[in-house]
Amino acid sequence: MVRPLRAEVARRDAESGTALDEASEGAILALLPEEPAGRISTGSAGAISFWAALSRRPDEERRGVPVLGDPPPGARFYSLARTRDAASGNTEISCEIRALHVGQLTGALEAVLRSVAAHAALTEAVLETRAVRLADPSAPSPLVETLARQLYDAGLRPSFGPSWTPAPDADLSVGTRGLEDVFETFLATHPTWRLPPG
Repeated sequence: MVRPLRAEVARRDAESGTALDEASEGAILALLPEEPAGRISTGSAGAISFWAALSRRPDEERRGVPVLGDPPPGARFYSLARTRDAASGNTEISCEIRALHVGQLTGALEAVLRSVAAHAALTEAVLETRAVRLADPSAPSPLVETLARQLYDAGLRPSFGPSWTPAPDADLSVGTRGLEDVFETFLATHPTWRLPPG
């Protein structure tokens, strides 16, 4: 049976009120200057910090073998850096691996470890690695609709999509690119939201 329009509107307002009540208890909203202004994250990427050092004797022949290659599907490398000491022949590689799903994040780390291990074996280098999980991927928040309505009421146009920027300490995140001051004003007038600690 189809509910009358008035009853449907009342139901949606009640649900929105419940989410708003939850937000009024201090929901944390991360402002992301890297994302388009008003884009509410329907999920945030997880991140792993990766570092590897390959050391070998300086007199060994250097072979042109790729170390990392391209990231596997569903993952991206950020802040990729490679340094090589010409005198010692040692190489250091560091990057941040990001993915929107746990399986893709762990799969990307496994692929990177296999790649550097293969490079070390082919070049007869001693390999040392370190990986630290910085953030787990986050699922869509039930507060998305609440934030979208508040942004719309404040004259800001909301949009939706996944974010490649991790927001581990937030309940929800929104892009602010080019409108940082406007969103800081929005936060000041909406005490239901607060910024992540630190």
